[in-house]
Amino acid sequence: MTNKQKKRIKFSLEGGTDVPIYEAVDIHPQKWNGWLVPIVTFETAQQIADDLFDPECDTEQPSQDIVDSIVEAKENLEDAVDVGCGICWLEVEEE
Repeated sequence: MTNKQKKRIKFSLEGGTDVPIYEAVDIHPQKWNGWLVPIVTFETAQQIADDLFDPECDTEQPSQDIVDSIVEAKENLEDAVDVGCGICWLEVEEE
């Protein structure tokens, strides 16, 4: 595998297969409390934020942290965004 060919990593909440599974374009080498810190496209980040949003919750939500991360990444002219945001992400093992 050349440096230009990065392995795409499938991940989900706690590595579950009964929840939405997303694809990362990369991951940070350092984990957060043992959990992955995935780096995804803006479209994937927005999908994660939409999936995590709970309209019945009136307290701060992790979806807002992801939206804030998207805004910050765009302001810094980045082409991807990390969605660690204190969420328990694990790689989903390929079957």
